[in-house]
Amino acid sequence: MAMYPWATYLRTRQSAFCALVLLASIVGAFGQSPPVNDDFANRTSVSGSPLTLTGTLVGSTYESAETNLNNFLFIPGGGTVWWSWTASQSTTVVIEAVVGSSAAQYPSMFEVYAGTNLNALTGLDGNVLDGLPGRYVAFSAVAGVSYQFRVFGLWPGSFTLKLIATNPPLFLKQPQDCVVSPHGSAFFSTLAVGLPSYSVRFPKTTYQWSFNGVPIPREICPTLVVHNVSTNEVGSYSVIASNSGGMTQSAVATLTMIETNSVPQIKALSPTNPALLSFSLTGEGGRWYEYESSQDLKTWGSRVWFQPTNATTVLSIPRLKPTHFVRSSLNFSTDACVAQLKRMRDSCVIRAIEERIAAGAAVTKANIAPLIPLDETGNLPHCPEGGVYAVDINTNNPTCTIHGHGHEITNP
Repeated sequence: MAMYPWATYLRTRQSAFCALVLLASIVGAFGQSPPVNDDFANRTSVSGSPLTLTGTLVGSTYESAETNLNNFLFIPGGGTVWWSWTASQSTTVVIEAVVGSSAAQYPSMFEVYAGTNLNALTGLDGNVLDGLPGRYVAFSAVAGVSYQFRVFGLWPGSFTLKLIATNPPLFLKQPQDCVVSPHGSAFFSTLAVGLPSYSVRFPKTTYQWSFNGVPIPREICPTLVVHNVSTNEVGSYSVIASNSGGMTQSAVATLTMIETNSVPQIKALSPTNPALLSFSLTGEGGRWYEYESSQDLKTWGSRVWFQPTNATTVLSIPRLKPTHFVRSSLNFSTDACVAQLKRMRDSCVIRAIEERIAAGAAVTKANIAPLIPLDETGNLPHCPEGGVYAVDINTNNPTCTIHGHGHEITNP
């Protein structure tokens, strides 16, 4: 049996997944009746495209040939289910795995093989089944040939495999509508797949984002960030994905700006303590602001970053001297930084999907560089306030060193 490159890569580099496999060995068998397609000889035969397959690993077992690590990847304590699909035409085929939730503690995978003999199958592609949206495999099918699909591991619930025959790219994730307030940052993300990649590197799918139908220069990655949104940026955003098989237009996502008054307003309050200066700050709840103090309107310092819960908040700070001035402004750089952190996080997810590795595998800036527009020096974008990004994150979010100012991801 030929071991295909993604499996070799997985064995040699995916230490996080291997740790899960060892942990899973103590779980044991499911202890229920096996599914009807538990054995290779009883695999379910299907055809057509598009096609939806549903199944479960509950009660499944391995055959002796599958426990030989020289032939198949093997996750102790789990089992396998099989399908056989016959191609009606010669084309690229994409199979997306859909599960209800993420459960990385139950390591599982799905794969596609060529051949009809269990002891002489040729692996074509495989990916991790961990609940990460967009997990897929792709292969080049030949008309009249049968291909075998295998799902194996410890997944505790049901799963769905969605098959579609397509040469142009297929969007597994469409850009979504985005709503921001004035001067905020908008974030769009997509994922289009197609041609199989036997070298376990990113498939050659290219992107071009457009605004109101006009291509946006240099925006050729699966994610898009729009900073400092005003009425000029409000409109329709879409992306064209291309490969050697053709091109596909994404759905249109709308960027909407809420007409709020996010510019901060400060009002002095009657003193209740001579040692304190009290004032109210009115702005937009949830946005980040900064305020600072001065004694002469020339030298400013003592910067404080603040995220009001309500539109108007009363603050009290130590009085400098009898003459004490305060000014406040929106912290645009915080919005920009958070949007860039979201772009990095999304790129980490896409990298895991495209390289067939676990979501918890270690990530470096070099790993996600192909997925993010680089600056004029060839580096990742910088935090606008001078913070340093870290993306060697395992299962955590990318971070910025000035996260105390709100430069951090706190939502999905």
